[in-house]
Amino acid sequence: MLLLVTACQQSPKTDSASVASAAPLASAAAAPTASAAGAGAWFVGAWHGAFQAELFRLEVPIGGVKEWKADDGKLASGEGKLALQVAADGCVTGTASGALGELSVVGHVDGDRATLTLASSQPDGFHGVILASQTSAGMSGTLSASTGDSLRARQAKVTLARADQ
Repeated sequence: MLLLVTACQQSPKTDSASVASAAPLASAAAAPTASAAGAGAWFVGAWHGAFQAELFRLEVPIGGVKEWKADDGKLASGEGKLALQVAADGCVTGTASGALGELSVVGHVDGDRATLTLASSQPDGFHGVILASQTSAGMSGTLSASTGDSLRARQAKVTLARADQ
């Protein structure tokens, strides 16, 4: 998943000799992706979505993390919203807000599947992933997230639709 996310971010600067020697390889590797996606791909454009975050109960074996058992799920559970923009190359950027806090979203759509990463700017905020697939109505999938210390875990079903519908 990290590979998909970094593929959508600006690459670091390199010297011109490295670029010249890598250019033929990069062109060959990028060709299938460019022809597969394109400006007319089903996923290009603005999307909006919703989720209902709820407790993700972690089994607590003897000697396990006591905070998992103590988490009643009341904190950071509830409604959330997503606003995403998907580019022709499949790169996704956007935001999520609601019960899990204010989160940035980055990711990638490949074929009929989307892999998204959620990140909070707060040290104790939630971080997680959304795995979604194309449906007749847009996209649907699951959200899994936890706080940075992993003491609170949440899950949700996610639905996404085109923003212009």
